[in-house]
Amino acid sequence: MQVPEFELYTPAAEPGWRKTRSEIAFENPHVSVERASFDTASGRKDVPWMVVQRKAAVAVAPMLVDGRFVMVHQERLPVMQTMWEFPAGQIDTEVTRESIIHTAVNELREECGCALDGENATLQPLGWYFPSQGFTDEVVYLFTAKPVCVVSRPEPDGSEHISDVRFVSAGELRGMIAANAITNALSLALYARIAAQGLP
Repeated sequence: MQVPEFELYTPAAEPGWRKTRSEIAFENPHVSVERASFDTASGRKDVPWMVVQRKAAVAVAPMLVDGRFVMVHQERLPVMQTMWEFPAGQIDTEVTRESIIHTAVNELREECGCALDGENATLQPLGWYFPSQGFTDEVVYLFTAKPVCVVSRPEPDGSEHISDVRFVSAGELRGMIAANAITNALSLALYARIAAQGLP
């Protein structure tokens, strides 16, 4: 497996930002809610804000050797819908290049039963995005994985339910997006990054 070098997101990398107050109002293993204040790059001082903190995550667009993408049909309880998505998952340890790669490879196996196919297969980093930057600090690292092959049935963790795995061409994927059949941010952001870089 080949993985080109990639950058990690660094909070407050833009000059002028500083967190001036932090108090945890709620915390569980999945999220915490922080009452914070910030000095901003524009010069505003002690701006209060409520921040939902979540673990960093990865999203991967797996591609078969024939160029088709692998999508999973996953139940999403908060919105009470089953959605077509690219495989994705949270990073459960410290965020390093190694933990990001490990999570991406694990999600491929767990959610769609795929593995990178051969020594020349590539996990290609496509940067990161913020799924809802107005209220959460969550960052999601984006990748393509190609070529992949199917090696097993999906084995999601106990809290997840994947009802189907589907192989779609680039044209079919664009059609699903245009028809509002794909509505989740991570899949839309990942395909936007793929398209912007001139991939299928």
